[in-house]
Amino acid sequence: MKSTLILLLSLTNITFTLLSAQGIGFQSNTLRFQAVLDKAKAENKLVFIDAYTSWCGPCKRMAKDIFPQKAVGDVYNTAFVNVKMDMENGEGPALGMRYGVKAYPTYLFINAAGELVHRGLGSMPLEKFIAVGKAAANPETQFFALKKKYDGGEKSAEFLKNFTFACSDAQEDALADEVANVYLKSQKDLSTDDNVAFIFRFAKKIESDAFQYWLNNRPVFEQKFGVLQAQSDLDDRLITAVGKPFFRGPQKGVDMEKAREFALKNVPNDAERILSLLALQNCEMKGDIAGILTQASKHLDAFPTVNPNQLNDYAWFFYENTTSKESLEKALNWSLKAVELSEKSYPFHDTAAAIYFKLGNKIKAKEFVEKALKLGKERNEDTAETEKLLTKIEAM
Repeated sequence: MKSTLILLLSLTNITFTLLSAQGIGFQSNTLRFQAVLDKAKAENKLVFIDAYTSWCGPCKRMAKDIFPQKAVGDVYNTAFVNVKMDMENGEGPALGMRYGVKAYPTYLFINAAGELVHRGLGSMPLEKFIAVGKAAANPETQFFALKKKYDGGEKSAEFLKNFTFACSDAQEDALADEVANVYLKSQKDLSTDDNVAFIFRFAKKIESDAFQYWLNNRPVFEQKFGVLQAQSDLDDRLITAVGKPFFRGPQKGVDMEKAREFALKNVPNDAERILSLLALQNCEMKGDIAGILTQASKHLDAFPTVNPNQLNDYAWFFYENTTSKESLEKALNWSLKAVELSEKSYPFHDTAAAIYFKLGNKIKAKEFVEKALKLGKERNEDTAETEKLLTKIEAM
């Protein structure tokens, strides 16, 4: 009976699916792509391809944490014939070229005729990955269907708004910028909650009305998203806008003279702060440790921050890369400010303890390391390195 059953399975399961009681049921990796398309046609489904590589960390996280989730399986097993494709082996390279795969993981959604109808990219949380699958399964929200409508002249506000999100999900950044600007030009009032949130996500070009609205109405964004997040996001975009046009490569970095001219003309109120951050990035790209230490110190002296994560990052970098007492004392001040701003943070206390230790202050080092261990254990943090530091302190 057992051998008969095995034979029966081998004869009938030519397009064998690896079933999963919980997550996505992927097809056997021996199944040829044309057979996958034939199966999709027979079952009236689309094909979902997880385009990955063996060395891709985000690919592994998705495979470990997201694909096995039952909520994901409920969507993907219903709508798609699911396939994992190594882009560096077998049919992978040819399919990667055919469908324009340039980064990993890329999620390809293909109809039975072999046409790409939707695309997603990168590691993402459960809810977003499910949303991508639902958008791909719905002909009204598929990226390439929407693009065809856009190219055909569809310009209603609701359509433009939805299409901007679809462009973003598909990593079509240039098109997302274009469509976002068209949408916002259709809006009479940019101050509504929906439009403020839309601007916060999509305004990237300094010359756009949306970006200028943000620059001239910062309290609106700070109230909605918090001062730290609003300022951090704005700075990131200003750095890109000011530096990207004048980037000469990793070894040369940004042409600071041209960037200065551009910044003073286009964002005069933010120019010096952004140029200081660009100078710091230039040092980082070149691996210039001494330059980073000097420029970071200058930057924080000129532009103090109340962002505890930034303060802690700078402080830790100094701890790891300098023995100068003067520099370490500066780093300690930044670290203590971070602790003051976030009193329950395990890593911030750990940084302060490490700097005190390097400065030779055993009493303060032990005080902060014990506080760090207490906070770490309360939050189930990995405190192994902090415990090693305590051993070193006690041996002083």
